[in-house]
Amino acid sequence: MSGPAFKPSSFLATKGVMAEATFRAFQCWNLDATTAENVATIRQTNPIGGPSVGWLKDFGKILLRRFDPDGPDRLLVELAQQGWDLETWRPVLLWHASRTDPLLTDFLGNWLFGLRDQGIVLINTQAAVDFLRTYLKRHLGPGKTWSESNLTQSASGLLRTGVEFHLLRGRAAKQFEPYRLPERSFFYLLHVLMAKYGSTDRMLHAPDWRLFLLRSSDIEEELLRLHQFTKLRYERAGSMMELTLPHRTLTEYLRSTAS
Repeated sequence: MSGPAFKPSSFLATKGVMAEATFRAFQCWNLDATTAENVATIRQTNPIGGPSVGWLKDFGKILLRRFDPDGPDRLLVELAQQGWDLETWRPVLLWHASRTDPLLTDFLGNWLFGLRDQGIVLINTQAAVDFLRTYLKRHLGPGKTWSESNLTQSASGLLRTGVEFHLLRGRAAKQFEPYRLPERSFFYLLHVLMAKYGSTDRMLHAPDWRLFLLRSSDIEEELLRLHQFTKLRYERAGSMMELTLPHRTLTEYLRSTAS
């Protein structure tokens, strides 16, 4: 996608995605102004109720580095302004945020997903620090890493992000939380992933679902449930599968959800 380039950042890992603040910011976003102009306005007028000038400064950095509301992330703004509630909007935000954040994607979609598949029950900060050491060794090169303080804060931040998106629960040690995508969010992702991967089979096995710790079997179960209630058509015969969504495009679907 176009937008801000990403490299592993302890700042972003520690601060997280800040879903509730981003939702409030996008609700009052001026789509006729640039991202930089909107961030400046938020810092100056504080329409989201930020607790301090320093907090607003950091929040502005997160918006500038994570999102491109002038481009591919414009839909996030439109949904926030069209009446989607926070809990329905939240998983769509996570998918958009993951596209410019390979560290977050690897943490959720590979490491956490793998731990759950192994039957791991409890996850502590040290385990997340170990994940970070391995990740940084691969992506920064030998001899390059973050300070011990940054590693610990970043690991804690990544785990908090898992809690913020209802994938984990707990304080000192985290546990996996049973998760089900809200129906509106699920349809949004079906549309964007069908467009991205081009076939039902590839969509069903897309790595994007792992952001939500969901297996292809979980997705198929939900498709069958929605088929039963005639909200879409999903048919499978052996290895052949066919999905027909009630709207031809994501734009048509979003228009149907506008309040």
